[in-house]
Amino acid sequence: MTLNTMVPDEMRAGLQECATRLSAHLVDITVRGSRGKAIVELFIDAEEGVTTELCSAVSREAALLIDGSGWFQGSYRLDVSSPGIERPLRFLWQYRKHVGRTLALRQRTGSGETAVTGRLVSVGPSAIVLETAKGKAPVEMPFDSVVEAVVKSPW
Repeated sequence: MTLNTMVPDEMRAGLQECATRLSAHLVDITVRGSRGKAIVELFIDAEEGVTTELCSAVSREAALLIDGSGWFQGSYRLDVSSPGIERPLRFLWQYRKHVGRTLALRQRTGSGETAVTGRLVSVGPSAIVLETAKGKAPVEMPFDSVVEAVVKSPW
């Protein structure tokens, strides 16, 4: 029997609190595998970057919480890592870390969605600014119109 990938609110809140205590943000949680052999993946980020020491500290705290919670029957494996470049940016603070880098994003428009690629110039409280082509004026995009944004690999 495969585990449901929906993460209960109680679990999400508890794991977010673990990450926050260690100056990290919980970006995503996935639970996969089968009953008795669950794999719990925590993806964390931090304004100063994610180190192996931070991942280890979050892993220790999260394991203590999970072990005492009764969320899983049987054994589980806990993996803690950074979200990686391929995972979409989800929070405005994440965009600030990537000023100067190229983003590929989908923006919600009145007629659907538009794909946009450009260099992230700045991040404001409710919008990002992208330079989409040399010589053209930068484009301001409200944060709430961004459907998905990923950092493009420089290589």
